[in-house]
Amino acid sequence: MTTHDTLAALWDSPVEKRIESSPFILEFFMVQGAGFRCMAYRDPNGVWRNAFNNEELMGEIYVLE
Repeated sequence: MTTHDTLAALWDSPVEKRIESSPFILEFFMVQGAGFRCMAYRDPNGVWRNAFNNEELMGEIYVLE
C-alpha cells in the first residue's frame, strides 16, 4: 500500500477516525544516530521513524535539544 492509498483511505473514513489517525498530530524531534541527523517521530509502537519518508531509524537514537 502506498502513501497515496493510505491517505485516500483515511480521507474516505469518518471524520472521527481522521482526527484520531491524522499524521499531523505527531511530535517531531531533531534526532541523531550513527551517520545521520534528521527530523523524526515515534510511531504508536515506539519505533523512531524519519519524518519525511517514514523509514525506520535503526540503532541508538539521540534527541537533540
